[in-house]
Amino acid sequence: MTEKNTDLPQFPEPFWRNALDFPSFAKLDSDITTDILIVGGGITGITSAYLLAKQGVKVTLIDAGKILNGTTGHTTAKITAQHGLIYDQLITDHGAEKAKLYYEANAEGMQLIKDLVAEHSIDCDLTAQDAYVYANTDEYKNKIQKELKAYQKLGIRGDYTDEIPFSIPCKAAVIMKDQAQFHPLKYLTALISTIQEAGGTIHEYTTAMKIEDGDPPTVLTDTGHSIKSKQVIVASHFPFNDETGLYFARVHVKRSYVLAIRTEKEYPGGMYYCADSPSRSLRYTEGEDGEKLILVGGDGHKTGQGVSTIEHYEALKDFSSNYFDVTDIPYRWSAQDIVTPDKIPFVGPVTP
Repeated sequence: MTEKNTDLPQFPEPFWRNALDFPSFAKLDSDITTDILIVGGGITGITSAYLLAKQGVKVTLIDAGKILNGTTGHTTAKITAQHGLIYDQLITDHGAEKAKLYYEANAEGMQLIKDLVAEHSIDCDLTAQDAYVYANTDEYKNKIQKELKAYQKLGIRGDYTDEIPFSIPCKAAVIMKDQAQFHPLKYLTALISTIQEAGGTIHEYTTAMKIEDGDPPTVLTDTGHSIKSKQVIVASHFPFNDETGLYFARVHVKRSYVLAIRTEKEYPGGMYYCADSPSRSLRYTEGEDGEKLILVGGDGHKTGQGVSTIEHYEALKDFSSNYFDVTDIPYRWSAQDIVTPDKIPFVGPVTP
């Protein structure tokens, strides 16, 4: 019988960074000119840099710290167009046409990842998974049923069930078929190599401070050096150049938590999200020795509000112990997400 150790790790550290060799990049040490400057070294910035570099564009990416160490490096890494119970609300607020565009954009993003993994033979633990949103109250059972109708209206391939393969209480669940999960940092480090091979440049510990208008515009950095660029892509989680848009007043920041647990129970596959409060998220990943680690997430809240951080981890630990017979908790971490008023990301030219 496996000896149990269910103490929380002393320090937060995401599983994704374990046993990986990450490239390092120098701080910007001179004034430079580029075609496209990308600010932010997460999945959005790196994917943008990859696509541009492959087209022969001279591209430069900068990050205020280490690349892949923000939200991308602290995600649960589900690749899915299922973002909780969102499609019924999108239809109500924006109409079916725009709700379908939201779905299609996310589905195209998922397909892009699959295509790039195949094209470059990237070993990143990519596996197809069905995604579930489940409810354990009558209130949210009704919302699940409305969400299924929204799927049907939008032509989303889905299904309905009143059970999930755990002893977790479940009154209803809506399933989005053929979604995916992966190891995000294995995937992105492969793209970084391709960016470099195509002539792209990357600078870490280089903070964009301000964009000065001109032809071309100039981005001033905290290194004392500047970057002239025909276009600037802001992929820094939150716009650093928030002088006219007042985005800080339009959004709120939400923090959520993750435990990576070991258990002797078999994990049946699939990705799961509880629509009720407190939220819960489940998926598995392959550990360093081939074992399955279950990623138990949730307990989200507005940043700066609520109980102490450790209490959120303890809540996830209690949940895990109740349903998974935990033998060890090797990792814990958290991440912050920006939430817009209508749940649709800000994408496009910066405008007031």
